[in-house]
Amino acid sequence: MNVPTAIPKQPVKKKVQHEFIDFSTAYRIGILGIYTETNQVQQKILAYQKELEKLGFECEVLLFVNEKEKNTNVFFPSFNLTELNKEGMPNSPRTDRFVVRRFDLLLNLFFEPCKQLIHITAESNAKCRVSPYIDFLTDSSDILIPTDSHNDIQLLIKNINETLKLQPYVRPQI
Repeated sequence: MNVPTAIPKQPVKKKVQHEFIDFSTAYRIGILGIYTETNQVQQKILAYQKELEKLGFECEVLLFVNEKEKNTNVFFPSFNLTELNKEGMPNSPRTDRFVVRRFDLLLNLFFEPCKQLIHITAESNAKCRVSPYIDFLTDSSDILIPTDSHNDIQLLIKNINETLKLQPYVRPQI
């Protein structure tokens, strides 16, 4: 007797309507970055996060740490090599929550090709994904910000602020 086998349905990814969003229409902001041995990147991201929060935005940061053990020098929420699946993609509750979170803006503050962060950016439910103008980020970004050849994070932040017109968050009238 021939018994038909059921074909498992693939989960359908919700189609995100990406659009241009500047700071005046944003409230929730996500920031992705890569941890490096020098603490300068973390300090610059922390200063930027605090600046955005002082202006009234809700801001969440996630870093990728390219190590197997948990690094005690990382003070932001992060994920490392032990939290990847067999294909090398992020596979943890922390990264899943970041992907499904409905950010108004997702700011990519990294310059090195990192397939894990590119995957999070591509799968993100963020309305607008902002990245430095680098070839490997063009397919998973909605807005590309010019940067210099030195990959200076401070210049990138300055250019993001100017392009998206950083100003204090104003709560819309109900």
